[in-house]
Amino acid sequence: MFENTSIAIMYAVTPCHAGSGSALGVVDLPIQRERHTNWPMIQASGVKGAFRANFDRFKNKIANKEQIKDFEKLTESVFGTSSDGGYAGSLSISDAKILAFPMRSNVSPFVWITCPSVLKRLEKDLSVANFNSIEFDSSKFSVSDDKAISLGKSELKGNVLLEDYEVQGADTKIEEFSKIEPFFKDLERLLLVSDDVFNYGVSNCTQIMAQIKIDSKTGTTQDGSLRYQEELPSDTVMYTVIHWGDSKNSLEDKLKAETIKNFITKEVIANHIQIAGDETCGRGVFQLDWNHSSREGK
Repeated sequence: MFENTSIAIMYAVTPCHAGSGSALGVVDLPIQRERHTNWPMIQASGVKGAFRANFDRFKNKIANKEQIKDFEKLTESVFGTSSDGGYAGSLSISDAKILAFPMRSNVSPFVWITCPSVLKRLEKDLSVANFNSIEFDSSKFSVSDDKAISLGKSELKGNVLLEDYEVQGADTKIEEFSKIEPFFKDLERLLLVSDDVFNYGVSNCTQIMAQIKIDSKTGTTQDGSLRYQEELPSDTVMYTVIHWGDSKNSLEDKLKAETIKNFITKEVIANHIQIAGDETCGRGVFQLDWNHSSREGK
C-alpha cells in the first residue's frame, strides 16, 4: 500500500461519454456503470490512459529533441513499459466514482444531490488514502425518501422538484459535513437525499444525445446511422484516488514518489484533463481540484 496519496475531485466542465460498448435497449451507446449499484463511473484504465495522453500533449510543447527523449524516458518511469523485460508504472489510479450529480429543479436551474451511501464510500476512501486528519463519520448522514437536507450554503426549503420527483427541504443542519466540505467546493446548492432518490437520479436523468452520419455525396443523413448515446451531464462531480510510488526502473533513473506527484499535479495535469470519447466534440473535459493526504501535507 502506498503512503503518498491524493484525491482528485473532478468537476465535469462538459458532458462526458465513457462508453461501455453497444446495447440493444433504447440507448445504443450507454455509459460505464458499476455492476452492483448501477451508478455512473469511469474505469481506472480510462482515467490512467487520460493521464498518459496528457503527458503526451505536454511533450508536444518541448522544442529540444534531446529534452523530448528525456521526457519519453520520464513517461515510462511514471506509467511503465510494455516491452519484454519492462517494469510497471509508479502510480496506482482508482476508478472515478460519483460524488455529486446535477438535477434540474424548480428552486434554481439545477441542484446537486448526494446520498448517505456515497458519503460512506468517501469515508472508506479517505481512510485508504491516509487522510488521517479528517475524522469523518458517515453514519451522521441520514434522510428519508421524501426529505432533502441542504448541505451547501444555499438553504433550500419547502417543496423541491428533482426532475419529476418531489422532496421536502428539511430544516436540519449536519455539522459533520464541515469536515468534508472542501471536497464539495463551490457546490452551494447541494442536497443530501436518500439512496433511493439518488439512484433514481443517476439511473434516469443522464443526458441522451442523438448522433447521425452525413453522406458526403448527398449531404443528407446516411441510412442506418442514427444512434442514441448516453452522457454524464456537465456539472457532474466525481473523484479518483491516486497512490504515488517510486519509479521501478534502473537505480540511476529512479524517481521518488513526491517528485512524480509534484510534477503531475503542479505542471502536467494541474487544472484540467480530458477523459473518455468524443474529444473532438468537446466531451469529457474535467476541472481538477487536487487534495493530498495529511501525511504528506496539502
